[in-house]
Amino acid sequence: MANNTAPTPPVTENTEETALSLDTVLTILRRYWFIIILAALAGGTAAYYLAGKQNYIYQKTASVLMRDAKTGSDVSSERIMAELNIDPNAANLANESLVLKSTALMNKVVEDLNLNTSYWQKKDFRELDLYHATPLLVHFEQIDKQRACTLHITPLDEKRFTLGHPNDQGELILLEGFYGKPLTLPFATISVHPTSLMTDAWNGKTVIVRHSPVLETANALLRGLTITRPDSKESSLLEMTLTSSNPQKAEDTLNHLIQVYNQISKDERNKASLKTKIFIRDRLKELGASLSDVDKKLTEFKTKSDIVKDADTTMSADFSTSQALEKEIFDLETQIKLASTLADNLKESERKHGLISVETGLPDSGIARQIEHYNEAYLEYQKIAGSAGSQNPIAVSLRDRMNSTRAAANKALSNYRSNLDLKLNQLINKRNSLTERLTETAIKEQEIIPLIREHKVKEELYLMLLSKEQENALAMAVTESNARVLETAHGSNLPISPKTIKYVAGGTAGGALLSILAFMGAAMLNNKVNNKHDLPAANRQPVIAELPQMSKKESKNTKLFIQDEHSVIAECFHILRNNVDSMLPRPEQGGHVILVTSTLPGEGKTFTSANLAAAFAYAGKKVLLIDGDFRKSSLTRRLGGSGRKGLTSILLQQTTDTTGIIRPLGENSRGMDILYTGPMVPNPVTLLSHPLLGHILGILKKQYDAVIIDAPPYGILADTAILASLSDITLYAVRSGKIDKRYLLQIQQLADQGKLPNMAYIINGVNFKSASYSYYGYGYSYYGYGYGYQYGYGTKEPQQTSRKQDK
Repeated sequence: MANNTAPTPPVTENTEETALSLDTVLTILRRYWFIIILAALAGGTAAYYLAGKQNYIYQKTASVLMRDAKTGSDVSSERIMAELNIDPNAANLANESLVLKSTALMNKVVEDLNLNTSYWQKKDFRELDLYHATPLLVHFEQIDKQRACTLHITPLDEKRFTLGHPNDQGELILLEGFYGKPLTLPFATISVHPTSLMTDAWNGKTVIVRHSPVLETANALLRGLTITRPDSKESSLLEMTLTSSNPQKAEDTLNHLIQVYNQISKDERNKASLKTKIFIRDRLKELGASLSDVDKKLTEFKTKSDIVKDADTTMSADFSTSQALEKEIFDLETQIKLASTLADNLKESERKHGLISVETGLPDSGIARQIEHYNEAYLEYQKIAGSAGSQNPIAVSLRDRMNSTRAAANKALSNYRSNLDLKLNQLINKRNSLTERLTETAIKEQEIIPLIREHKVKEELYLMLLSKEQENALAMAVTESNARVLETAHGSNLPISPKTIKYVAGGTAGGALLSILAFMGAAMLNNKVNNKHDLPAANRQPVIAELPQMSKKESKNTKLFIQDEHSVIAECFHILRNNVDSMLPRPEQGGHVILVTSTLPGEGKTFTSANLAAAFAYAGKKVLLIDGDFRKSSLTRRLGGSGRKGLTSILLQQTTDTTGIIRPLGENSRGMDILYTGPMVPNPVTLLSHPLLGHILGILKKQYDAVIIDAPPYGILADTAILASLSDITLYAVRSGKIDKRYLLQIQQLADQGKLPNMAYIINGVNFKSASYSYYGYGYSYYGYGYGYQYGYGTKEPQQTSRKQDK
């Protein structure tokens, strides 16, 4: 018999897998949208919680311009490097960046700002850094430098607080202490002091105090420090960015880091000056001590030698004093001579009774007054004696007066002269003593000259070192630092992390994505054929029907044939019948042989064969259903034909007469007949290989529009291969979730080799409520409209309505 086959459907390219994957995602979204939304909400909630637990992170930025003192050779080297297209500043900036990020600098910052002790307050899910806002301070007086600890301090009132610290077992030990008084802990001695921010509002609120080693704190800060070179190669600009748990802490840390760096760089540049300063300071100390010794010796010598300042000064002073003494002696000798002359005049006036000169030249005014009184008496005496005679009583009285006055003058002059002689002797003695002293001073001057010379040398050296010390201090003061601050630490006081919106958005998207991936992963891990989308890309055979999975109630009520003609699965068989009819060749007369097989038993080929035959009969076709499974005879047994004549009877009798063997299938068969298996035979393959089988099928094709053979599984027995060679179309039944996808590649090879002519797949027991078929709820909804069924056909008990005729 000629095997006329319909053209094979167009080959599906491998790009179909991509479309199927996208289709799978879309169907997962449609089928499990509620679960995906719940997963997204759960992911967003978890992300919000995680974001709420994270501490705030702030960011501050500072910019510095690096200076570089260059010599002439440095400039020449840089010019050569620039000609070679090498950035001469890059290495220097890289080195300075490493210095700025060194542990030594950050350790200094931590120690200066006391950053290794931090204060926190629990608020909601996160902790807030109380830098410069803490109500209390803790002084760690005795603690190991490498010891880290956490304290929980709760103020009680103005004087007391409670302190909690974990022990070795992790249990919190509570103690009560007083502000300002030492409190001894197993690992440290501390004292707690309230700050100006302490108010009654803090009573009952816990402040968390964390103390860490300096190195550990410095490393933590360095992890948040980044140094970049933001602009062109021509400049030496560095941008420093620091993240911290408090904005003010970030500012202070950055600014102080720059200060410490500048101070260290200045100290590095001032190394020579510092050494000079130390040398000068030591030399000044030595010279000061030596100069003090010389001063002491000079003072002792001068005191001992009665030298006021120095020998020259002393001799000059003594000479001046000697000259003054000589002048005084001369004046005294002159007065003595004048006094002697006046004494002679007084004696002469006693003999001659004449006037005495008043201008005596003596400084004693008493003598001059006595002489004036004498001259007055004398003049009056001369006047009286000339007119009344010398014996006149008045004249006698005046003469007595003259004598007494002259005697008084002589006595005064004698006293005055005695005084002058005494003073003269004293001055002469003083002059003699001063002359001896001048002689001694001239001799001692030779002894003091070495001391004066030593003192002068050391004094000049001391003054020179003082001057150099000031010059060196000035040079150190004007030394520029390596970094010039262009912008101090600045930035927003709003936290850069956590980004709650991004966290929630990411968590929501992540939750949805994970749920989708979970559904896709579950689908990918399943290597069974569940529906037509699970066929491998190498498959080129069409899937002409997918039969829905029946509910337990439907399965219980359905023995072999579908009882409810208005059910979805019945409609699916009508679609199968139309698709099969479209694939069959169009001979001039006669019907077709349709073979139904599968890979394994239990895949529904008997059920499919019977109901496909019923679908053809329902369409007004004359159908013959043949049980071709000579070994199990499932169709025969289920239809109650066991023990009756059948196909084996025809083949064993070597006749083409089927009278009495082909029977109608029930009273209301509607043109559907059945040919049972017949008696069991020992060798079915030999019987099926007889040419009579093909001849019989050719006769039956002329009598029936469709001859449907329920064949045994192809993968187990060779019977099906013989029957397939005599068929016009091979319908390969695949039970959803039972056959490995890889086995279908072998089936495709059989189809390519012509062993399964005009083959098409029927996938049986498909769950239309699965992810890949969620859209079938809509795709098959018109059946629900026509026959009264809702979404998910085959899994729920149908609800009967009036039938709308198929147009």
